[in-house]
Amino acid sequence: MFTLTSFSYNLPPWAVNRLGLIIWNRDSGPQSPLLRVAPLGPTGRCDQNVPAGPSDADRLVVTIGWGASLEPVLAHLPWKWGGRLDWNGTTTLIGYVEQLHLQEWAGLSLLVLELVGHVAPITYRRLPPLPAPVVGDRHGLHTDRPLEDSPEQVYYLLAEAESPLATLAQDALVSSLRVVATASLGPGAGGWHELVNLPLTLDGLTLIGP
Repeated sequence: MFTLTSFSYNLPPWAVNRLGLIIWNRDSGPQSPLLRVAPLGPTGRCDQNVPAGPSDADRLVVTIGWGASLEPVLAHLPWKWGGRLDWNGTTTLIGYVEQLHLQEWAGLSLLVLELVGHVAPITYRRLPPLPAPVVGDRHGLHTDRPLEDSPEQVYYLLAEAESPLATLAQDALVSSLRVVATASLGPGAGGWHELVNLPLTLDGLTLIGP
């Protein structure tokens, strides 16, 4: 038995009992998970036991996604023994801005950014600081297969239209630049889950040159 979230974080009401989780070994890949779980309640309680021992801990990966199909995937975490995975509802995405939508929602001018891409691999390091780049790793986007080989998925990120993030998103769309977006599960009070099925609030955006 273990818990998905940290002590200081509960899932927003719209996400309770709607997430999926698999635990897999890097030697066999995510296509052959050791355990498939539907986390329960605001803390993401998981009543099943992981069929692996402590000696396998450094090879185990936890993948969190939307629903049993994990579409889209929200995070890859290293497995932790001890009862809590300490996820705080955040995600880091690498991909391209495909569309921008602007509309009024509950009296707020809201930008909806459609991003097509992947969840960042476990080895990716956020700003700041950037890791010292080496040949073939100019932007610190570390290759972490099989995570990097997964199919692209679609994400909807929300931001206020007047936010500087909206301007950066427009630049990324017009220039076809790859981006790294940091986001978090939207709060229940915003009612944004009525606008898009899986609302992610945009917290940061990095544009990556060609």
